[in-house]
Amino acid sequence: MQSPDYSISTPENVDLHLELAGIGNRVLATMIDSMISGTVITCIGLTFILIGFILDQTKVLALPHNALLMVTAMIAIFVAFIITFGYNIFFEGIWAGQTPGKRIARIRVIETNGQPVGWAAVCIRNFVRVLDTGLLLIGLLVMLIDKNERRLGDLAAGTLVIRERTTDLATSEIKMLTNAQADSLLDIGRVTPDEYDLLARFLKRRTTLSPAHRPVVAKRLETYFRDKLSETPGTDGKTDDGEAFLEKVFLSYQARGLE
Repeated sequence: MQSPDYSISTPENVDLHLELAGIGNRVLATMIDSMISGTVITCIGLTFILIGFILDQTKVLALPHNALLMVTAMIAIFVAFIITFGYNIFFEGIWAGQTPGKRIARIRVIETNGQPVGWAAVCIRNFVRVLDTGLLLIGLLVMLIDKNERRLGDLAAGTLVIRERTTDLATSEIKMLTNAQADSLLDIGRVTPDEYDLLARFLKRRTTLSPAHRPVVAKRLETYFRDKLSETPGTDGKTDDGEAFLEKVFLSYQARGLE
């Protein structure tokens, strides 16, 4: 097994060290997602069987018994096909690289440059999933060989799966000193767990910094996170400079985790 660390040097010359998800976590996430999608497909199948039975008994449609069963079966198979192939694409696209299973396993798909995964990459990696799971689980073999534990879909899409580390700080101990609120318009998916750790540490310990040192550190962090999130001061018509902006980023990150 290869080293679980993946390092990225950002344009801001900040080295980020991410922890790869690991095969065990990915298998767990896949099992959970399979159970969820399988349950949905089973429920839909039973629903269509019931509908077909009701239509057959009530004679609402003037179709022979066998033809009616064939029509309902074809519709059910089509819906099952859409769910099977669209489940991962849908959730990874709207949840920035996570599915319900990945959320439970606390892992996430990102692009190899550290940025949140886009729709194009999501589609590519999940279309190739057919090969990964269909050819004698070749994707598992590729993951064992690749130093970054990527399957064929990840190699084709330029993605990798990382573990979402939770900060070792008790966030309940962090007190907000401004009227900052979570902002759903912030592209908070760009913030990595390591960056969140850094922000949480500053907010917790800022009161222990000297009056001369504290505003300097706050300004550097503000500049970094504004560049990271493509935010400029005053764009929302509010005064959220300095620590107020940092608190907003912190609260927005927490709010995303509760979605």
